[in-house]
Formats: sequence, C-alpha cells, structure tokens
Amino acid sequence: MDKPTFWERHEAKFYTFGHFYANIYGQVMIDYMPHEPLKGPLKVLLLIYSHAFSLTLIVVVPLYFGYNYRLLMAGVDSRMQLVLYVGFANTLIKYITCVLTYMANTFHFKGINNGSTMKRAHLEHDIVESYRGPRWPKRRFEIFMYYKFTLINTMMIIQVCGIFASAGHVPDNDTDAKASSRLRQQFAIYSFILWNYTEHMADYFFWVNSSVLKYLRLLQQQLQQVLRQVRHVQRTRHRGIFMVNCGRLCDRLALLRQRFIEIHQLYVESFRIHQLQLLGLTLTTLINNLTNFFTIFNLVSSHSLANASYPVLISAVYALTYYLDTYIVTLVNEQIKQEMENLSLVIGQFSGYPSLQPPSLDQELEQFSLQILQHKPPMLCGLLYLDRRIIYLIAVTAFSYFITLVQFDMYLANTQRHSR
Repeated sequence: MDKPTFWERHEAKFYTFGHFYANIYGQVMIDYMPHEPLKGPLKVLLLIYSHAFSLTLIVVVPLYFGYNYRLLMAGVDSRMQLVLYVGFANTLIKYITCVLTYMANTFHFKGINNGSTMKRAHLEHDIVESYRGPRWPKRRFEIFMYYKFTLINTMMIIQVCGIFASAGHVPDNDTDAKASSRLRQQFAIYSFILWNYTEHMADYFFWVNSSVLKYLRLLQQQLQQVLRQVRHVQRTRHRGIFMVNCGRLCDRLALLRQRFIEIHQLYVESFRIHQLQLLGLTLTTLINNLTNFFTIFNLVSSHSLANASYPVLISAVYALTYYLDTYIVTLVNEQIKQEMENLSLVIGQFSGYPSLQPPSLDQELEQFSLQILQHKPPMLCGLLYLDRRIIYLIAVTAFSYFITLVQFDMYLANTQRHSR
C-alpha cells in the first residue's frame, strides 16, 4: 500500500482551517468536511453573526464612505484624480460581487450546505475510498489545491503590503491631506475585506469543481478496468460462467453510470448556484487588471523608477496573481470538458464487442453514452463559457481599456498645459 501523502495526512486540518476562516467572514454554509451538524444554539449564533457582518459590509460601511466621498476622491492633480476613480470602480465591482454573494448564500443556503457539500462528501466516500488503481488523479487534485492555496495567500500578502503602501508620506502640518490619506487607507482595507468575502465562495466553487474533475478521472480509470474485464470475458465466452460474468459487468456499469449522474448533478448544481458570483469575479478580474496596469503607468510616468519600484512591484505581482487565480478556475472547467470527451471515447471502445450478452449490458452502454452526449458545458448567466477563452477576452479587454485611459490621461495633461 502506498504511503499517505502530506495532503492525505493533513486534509482534515486544511478543511477545518478553511471552515473556521470562512466563518470569520460570515460564510457559515462553507463546510469542506461535514462530520456532525452544528448544535442548535451555535448555529443560530453563527447565522446571526453572518447576517450582521454581511449587512455591515454591504450597508453600513458604504454609507460612511459615501458621506466622506469628496475627501476620499480629493486629488492634487487630474492624473491622481483619474487613478482614484479607477480604483473606486475596482472596489465598486467587488462590492456588487459581494452583494451577489450574500444573496446567493441566503437564497441557496441549503443548496450549498446540504446539497453541494453533502453530495461531494457522498461521492468522496463512494468513489475515492473504494478506488483501487493509479493514484495520479488524486495527485493532480492535490497539486491544484496546493497551487490555489499558494495563490490565495500570495494575494493576501500583496494586498496587505499594498494597504501599507497606500498610506504614503504626508506632512504633519497638512491636516486635510492626512485625513484624506487615512480615509484612503481605510478604503483599501474595506476593498481587501470585500475581496476576502467573495473569494471564499470562489474558493469553494473551485474546490467542488476540482473534486468533480478528480471523480471523472477516477471514473474513467474504473471504466478502463471494466473494458479490460470485457476483453477477458470475451476470451472465456465458451465457458459456463460467461453469462454470470456478463451479469456482473452489467451491474458494474450500472453503478458507474449512476455515479456519473451524481457527479454531473454536482457540477451543474454548483455552477447554477454560483454563476452570478462567477460573472462578478470575471468583471473584478477585468477591472483589477485595468487598475493595476494604470497604477503602474501612473507610478512610472510621474516618479523615477527608483522611487516607485516598490509600488510598481506590488501592483505587477498582484495583477499577475489575480490573473492566474482566474486562469486556474477556467482551466479546471476546461479539463472537465476534456474528461467528458475522454469518457465518451472510452464508452465507444465497448462497441468493439457487439455480441455482448445479456442485452441489458448493451442497453447500459447505450444509456451511458447518451447521458455523456447530452452534457453541454454550462454558461455564466447564458452569456459566457467559463473556459480559457474568457481569459483571453479579459486580457484583450483590459489592455484596450488601459490604452483608452492612457489616451485620456494624455488629453488631460495637454489640456492643463494649454490652459496655463
């Protein structure tokens, strides 16, 4: 028996930490590894805290920044004003995504907590724990988890560094500038909390989809085993146990087909619940890349590279990690689509044995093949497919808007020069 990996030894600890950290941000329904239901009083307290925290984030704090909007947007020149407006638009998209996340969590609480989580736990028990075969599907799942964990923590560290960098140096005798700088730092903290709030649900969606990908790969390996058994049965068809073996294969295929249905239901249901949030996160990635590009342009054009090297580095790394974070989500969906095609090819290999008996075995194969063919990649609100094409679209659109902002910045600079 293979030695357990680091992930297998500490998987429960990772999930417990994720559940605890999600509770801090009011995401009570995110439970990666449900064992025992929460006790009544504790569950009520967590739900009250969840709604109180979410409504404070969505209603109370925006009123505070709205009241101080002029001080928040006060800039020394037109370029600084434009940078502030772009940053404000970035936070506004995060805010809208946060509202959508809260609504989805409220309306789909049972669907997330009792639906997706419990279905995933059921499949984990039925497929993974009983699986005997190559371990590479599990290893790739672990690599995805490590990669996502590293990206998220890197983004958190970079944003914290960005919050400190946003403070800047303000003269002690300039009270208005000090108040404006302090308010912008508070706004950066608020933007960071909004990102954390929405990112928890995005991480949960990524975890469910990565699990779906793992189950499809394990299912394909099990179908390959059944195919090898069919070849063996064909070689022994003249013996007395031929019909018995065919009956066992039929039962095995029926079980695998049922598991495929459950995997597909988990995937479709998870996508349906989170599609609005995913659309918001896609827009957030677009605006965030635009914000970071323009911030880098502003720093390089208005300061010497030696003075602006730290903020430029922070903005560049943050833009890259945010882009990679969205890319890995689309990559998992792309690979799920590929695994569906691979399953169809494996089912097609059974057609090389047209004389299989009993007829129920052929019927199982036909139904299995039909269900795979009926699968269509889901779309985000009927607008976009969540695959690598959306990454190219984000990159091209962000760069196009960046060029527009640069042109607008040059226009403002020329206008000010002529007005003098």
